[in-house]
Amino acid sequence: VAQLRDALKAMGEDSIDIALDAVSGSYFQPTFDALGPGGRHVVYGAADLTPHGDAVWSLLNPMVGLKLAYKWLTRPKVDPIELPAVNKSVMGFNLIWMFSKVDELLGLMDELYGMDLEPPLVGQTFAFGDMPNALRLFQSGNTTGKV
Repeated sequence: VAQLRDALKAMGEDSIDIALDAVSGSYFQPTFDALGPGGRHVVYGAADLTPHGDAVWSLLNPMVGLKLAYKWLTRPKVDPIELPAVNKSVMGFNLIWMFSKVDELLGLMDELYGMDLEPPLVGQTFAFGDMPNALRLFQSGNTTGKV
């Protein structure tokens, strides 16, 4: 919450227009609250529901299921009746539903390439054989840029 508030302050803004959310969980509500009128919150993942670390993947560990159940039951919820009053929207996006729209995707890709955007920041690289360590780092949440 503080990081979001500090970022808005640094930009001289009171709100954001769009949020692209791959995490959800405890990040959802503060981000939704930071949306200005007409703001859109696009959910395209729920990394918060993904177990972390090596030990949690054991099928013999009942805590994995209990923790997932708790997160599922306490996940953020939005009241659709409230949305018009706050003039915000929440929407979901899953690229798999676009596979049958190849022509549309090609047009969007052409537009994207036409923007001549800077390449993404690559924070760290790993050899293929070191994939387990790359995944551990990624799951730690202590990365900047692409892994």
